[in-house]
Amino acid sequence: MTSPLADSFAKALDRTPPERGRPVKSASVEYKYREPHDAWGRSGYSMVSNDFLADVLAVLIARYGMSPVQSAVLLFCMGRQVEGRLKITHIKVARHLGVERANVTRALGSLENWHMIQRRANSVIVVNPLICFKGNGDLQREALEQLRQDARAALRKHYPEMREDVLALEQAASESFPEFARPAVPEPRTRQLAFGDNDVEEEAC
Repeated sequence: MTSPLADSFAKALDRTPPERGRPVKSASVEYKYREPHDAWGRSGYSMVSNDFLADVLAVLIARYGMSPVQSAVLLFCMGRQVEGRLKITHIKVARHLGVERANVTRALGSLENWHMIQRRANSVIVVNPLICFKGNGDLQREALEQLRQDARAALRKHYPEMREDVLALEQAASESFPEFARPAVPEPRTRQLAFGDNDVEEEAC
């Protein structure tokens, strides 16, 4: 029979624990930490969905389904959010990007319709944690759960009939922020615009 302390050391050292009553001369545990990520700038990095980048954002931009201002506003919000949120006015976003405030407001409206962001009171913008999140997995799960609870609460408030109809409530919640589905994208362009002479796409290098 071994002692709990000996068992814990054995587990840490991955070896058979000494017999009870036999003196232990020494024991040690060595921790080796993984190297941290190295990111440009001073703001660190975020978890970003690879599928969102490759299958949604890249395709929307390439097919002109998302305007330059919409793309810029989204990327700015993704880069400035902490645990899925940032607090900033539309005019400050506009000044940072060098565009008109009205264009930022319209862009945020489109991004909200696509469930990429959500505008809250007091100049708070929520970036959908399913596509981008700065924080660990536990915090992301907590943020998602809170947003889903908020969605159900809003549905009950605006649609009193859903207070008793659980199935209707869950169906509506499954289509509400933060749940995400890829927005419709334009068909592939048959003629690509280029920056060369005569609007002819340059040959690949």
